[in-house]
Amino acid sequence: MTRREKAIRKRNIFLGICACVLILAIALVVFIIWAVTKGENNQTENSSIDSISSDISESELSSSSDTTSYTQEAPHGLDIEFENLLVVNGWNPLPEDYDYEENLTTIPQKYIKGSLTKIDKDIWPYLQAMLDDALAQGIDIGVWSPYRSYDTQKMLFERQVKKQIVNGVPEAEAEDKAATVVARPGTSEHNTGLALDINCANDSFEKTKAYEWLKENAQDYGFVMRYSKEKQEKTGVIHESWHWRFVGVKVAREMNDLDMCLEEYVEYKK
Repeated sequence: MTRREKAIRKRNIFLGICACVLILAIALVVFIIWAVTKGENNQTENSSIDSISSDISESELSSSSDTTSYTQEAPHGLDIEFENLLVVNGWNPLPEDYDYEENLTTIPQKYIKGSLTKIDKDIWPYLQAMLDDALAQGIDIGVWSPYRSYDTQKMLFERQVKKQIVNGVPEAEAEDKAATVVARPGTSEHNTGLALDINCANDSFEKTKAYEWLKENAQDYGFVMRYSKEKQEKTGVIHESWHWRFVGVKVAREMNDLDMCLEEYVEYKK
């Protein structure tokens, strides 16, 4: 082999080695780029998964918290499951054979601020616990008007009709107008023994500490403020801050959380 052929052969070997080195270098660069890109993608995916997991956890926690707010224990060991969702209003009167006296008990005189003294015996433990706790905290609170008989309701309604006429309401419209203030006999919650007026029956109650205390605590004893201004179209009754109705502890908490009156809540549960 000539010197020239040897030189050419050495050059070809050198070029071959250089080509191999270059290919390996390119492969190494490509591998590095791929590894870095994959790591970033994995980090993004993990971040997304963490975010989703966090959202799910927060959602589950929120759901659990909402449920707990309805089912947490009631004060004094009261049964949070006991409820009464009887709807009585202008278009849902009590049956004609309704026994107005069957399930009543007498409220002790120390709690009474008016002349009426009867309440449904099943809700009395809840009402007594609420009154005792409020009084223990220095809140001036008492029962103004609990259960009313059919005859008492009739007398109050007829008195309100006359008042409307005196105030200039046409006689043909007086009964309907009166019914927004005093329910027709047989259509009042007072006829059931499940509701009561507290301290008084006028708008001044809304400015008292008793009203503020009830807004904060009454649901834990199963009571809701039955007639708000915002729900008048649903209830058919004007705003009455003094009128409170027993529905049940768990129900009262849920009604308040959902911002529903009793008519809405019963329909919602259907």
